[in-house]
Amino acid sequence: MASFDAIVVGGGHNGLVCAGYLAGAGLKVAVVERAEMLGGPAGRREFMPGYFGIFPNSPGSLEPMITRDLELERHGLRFIPQNPTLVHPLEDGRLFVAWREKERTSAQLDAFAPGESARYDALFKYVQDFADKLGVSLFKPPPTLQELVRNLTSLADQEAFSRIFFGSVRDLFEEFELAPETKAVLGPISTIGAIAAPATPGTAMNLLIRPLSLASVAADAGYDPRRMPLRGSTGLPAGGMGAIVDSMASSALRRGVVLRTGSPVAHIRIRGGAVTGVVTASGEEIDAPIVVSAANPHITVLDLIGDEPEWRDFKARMARRRMSGKAYKLVLALDAMPRYAAAADDAEAAALAGAQFRIAPTLDYLEEAHTDLLIGRAPVKPVIWGLCTTITAPELAPKGKHILSMNIGNAPYELRDGDWRTERDKLARRCIEAASRWITNLPNIINDYRCYDPTQIEQELGLSEANITHGDMSPWNQFWMRPLPGLHDYRTPTRGLYLSGVGTWPGNYVSGIPGHNTAHAVLDDLRAGRIDTRQAAKAVAGARVMAGE
Repeated sequence: MASFDAIVVGGGHNGLVCAGYLAGAGLKVAVVERAEMLGGPAGRREFMPGYFGIFPNSPGSLEPMITRDLELERHGLRFIPQNPTLVHPLEDGRLFVAWREKERTSAQLDAFAPGESARYDALFKYVQDFADKLGVSLFKPPPTLQELVRNLTSLADQEAFSRIFFGSVRDLFEEFELAPETKAVLGPISTIGAIAAPATPGTAMNLLIRPLSLASVAADAGYDPRRMPLRGSTGLPAGGMGAIVDSMASSALRRGVVLRTGSPVAHIRIRGGAVTGVVTASGEEIDAPIVVSAANPHITVLDLIGDEPEWRDFKARMARRRMSGKAYKLVLALDAMPRYAAAADDAEAAALAGAQFRIAPTLDYLEEAHTDLLIGRAPVKPVIWGLCTTITAPELAPKGKHILSMNIGNAPYELRDGDWRTERDKLARRCIEAASRWITNLPNIINDYRCYDPTQIEQELGLSEANITHGDMSPWNQFWMRPLPGLHDYRTPTRGLYLSGVGTWPGNYVSGIPGHNTAHAVLDDLRAGRIDTRQAAKAVAGARVMAGE
C-alpha cells in the first residue's frame, strides 16, 4: 500500500500547481490522474495524425506569480509576444486588430468614432478603480458578502457595485457611450463562462477578472501584460499551449512529486471525520492524511465521497446545481496559412494569421447566438474563439501544414431536437462557413478536421455537461457561492480533505490560482495544527517559505 503526505486527485493545471507548492514545502506528494495524460483540457493531444494541440487556445490568464514561484521558465516555459494579439472581424468586412502598441490600437478605436479610445480607456479605468476599492485578493479564500462590500462607503462606490454585479455589460457599454464596433469587440469576454448574453444581468463582472488580479498583486515596474485588457496579451507559449502543462509537470517532478496517470480515483476514504486516502478504480488503496481533489467539485461531492453524515446536506445541494456547459471544439488541418481577405500584403497576412481571433461581429450577433443556446438549438450563429497555433508553433503539424483551432461558446449540452450525432458535423460546416466570411481561402485549404460536441467533451475530458469552468462564472456563483457556501474556502467538513480546480474560487480558466490557494490553505492548517498528521506537520515545519506566501 503506497503512502504519501498528500494526494492530489486530478492532474490538470490546478492539480499540478497545488502539488508543486505542497512538494516545495517539503511534503511527499502524489498526483493521481484518471487519463493517460496530464493536463486535463490543457494537456497536449493528437487531434489527427501528425496534428497536435490542446483544447484551450489562450494562456492570457496564467498568473505571473505562479510562473515565478514554480520556476516554470527554468522548466522550458517561455512566451512569444505575438503582435498583433487579436483580430476581431466586424460586420462590414473590416477587421479590428489589437496591437501591443497602444497608439496603434487607439487609432483604430478613434476611427470608429471621435474620442472613442478615451471612452474605452475610461471604461477600463472605472473597472480597475472599482477592483482596487474592493480590496479583494484573488490569492486568499473568497470574501463573504460583508467582507466584499466593506470598503464601498460612498454612493459612487455603491453605484459601481450595482452596475458591475447586477447590471448588464450592454448597459455598462451604453453608460460609457461606446461605439457599436467597440461593443462588438468587448462583448465576447463578458459572456464567456456563463449562460449569458450581453444584456444578461451580471455580465459586467467578467470585465473585473483581470483588474482583480492586478489589484491583488502589485504589478512589477515596467511592462505587465495584464495591463492590456484584450485577450492574448501574455503571449503564446513556445511549442504551443501544451508547454504550460509540460513545464508544470517538470517542475513538480523536480520537487519530488509522483505523477500517476491512467489511475482514476473511485472513492475518497473517510474514517472518523478525517480523510485517510483514496481508492483507485483498480482497487488499489493509497494512504494519505491530506487529499486535495482538483476534479470538478460536482464530481467530488456526488461521486467520490460516500454517504458520510456531514456531507448529506452538501450532496443534496450539489445534486440540484446543474453545470450547464456550452463547449464545442473544431480543429482544422490546413494545407496552407489561413489568410484574411482584408490583408493588404503577404506580411500583413502572416501577422494577422498568428493572432487569436473571435467571430462575433456585433453585440446583436451575441444576443442571437445566446437564443440558440437557450432553446437548445445547435448554433446557427456560432460564437468562435480561434487561433492558428502553428504560426508560432510549427512543430505541431507536418512541415508546411497548419492547424486552425476553434472553440465555440454557444453549443447547448442538450439539444431540443435531434442529437449531437447528427448535428455535430453540421455545426462544423457552419463554423467553417462563418470564419470564411473573413478568411476567404479557408474552404480551399482544409485537408481534414475533427470536432468534439459537448457530449464528447464530457466523455473525453471528464467535464460535467461540457462545462469548462466547472460551474457558471456569473456573480451568483462566485465568491462565497463557489462551489457552495460552506465549501468556499477550499476546506471541507472532512478533516484533511480539500477542494481545488476551476470549480473553486476564483475559477479563472488557465490561471493556476485555485491550485495555489488550496495549497496555501493546506499549509496554513498544517502549521496551525488543524490537520492531525505528525509526519506532514513535521515536513511543513521545516519547509522553506514559498515566494508570495
